[in-house]
Amino acid sequence: MIQIIKTDLNEINNFRLNYLDSLAVFQELYLEMLVEDSSIYKIDYHNESIGYAIKTVDDILIEFYIIDRFIPYISNFFQTILNVLTIQKIYCKSFDYLLLNCCLMNSYSYKLIGSLFRDYEATEKQTSYDLTIRFAENNDYSYLLQQEGELYETPEELKRFINGKNVIMFLRDAQLLGCGYLIKVHDHFDYYDIGMWVNPQYRKQGIATFIISYLKDTCLTNHWSPICGCAIENIASQKTLEKNGFVSKHKLIEFSTYKINHT
Repeated sequence: MIQIIKTDLNEINNFRLNYLDSLAVFQELYLEMLVEDSSIYKIDYHNESIGYAIKTVDDILIEFYIIDRFIPYISNFFQTILNVLTIQKIYCKSFDYLLLNCCLMNSYSYKLIGSLFRDYEATEKQTSYDLTIRFAENNDYSYLLQQEGELYETPEELKRFINGKNVIMFLRDAQLLGCGYLIKVHDHFDYYDIGMWVNPQYRKQGIATFIISYLKDTCLTNHWSPICGCAIENIASQKTLEKNGFVSKHKLIEFSTYKINHT
């Protein structure tokens, strides 16, 4: 008998570490941030815990894990998860082979929503532009909050990133040219997601390329692994990452849980 039991991250911690460790390359920050506000479910089979599933508040499945011993029966567990949790969509990393296999076996329609960069080549370090580079501080919050563009998703997120020393400011003569993001994806692994935002009035001047170069070099100097991702339609960000030697071999895929009618 399959039981789907709502629980919390602590209860599935060992399963989840095994899952993250099993991925061909590492987790995407966007999904990791979704986990924080999602519902966690333990999967029991005949009173034995054998895996877990995580779904967002919008009924999107973002993680599904079963221990190896039960993979021959995974189709049954997968369908039970979809039915019990009323899953409408699935966000699947192309390197999450178990979940990808489940979606493909069901012939779900899909679209690509993100380019994931996990590989990179050595590149020449960019010039400094004579900038002042420092972490954003609490007294920068009001100023950053007023900036236009995609500097933050929500004011709460911006405050959290500032408090976590995740936002690096790049200034020239006290003028903010842009910000870099340096965020540890998971506490147990030394993977850092890097990203950037450039003040609209200073765009197309090489600032974005410099910020990514600086963040990449910071990671490598500290023996961290830099990773990054962006929306599939964000061609400008993709080109900036590629200028710094990053290569995207992986995608974030959105599956819809209805089958294509092959006639």
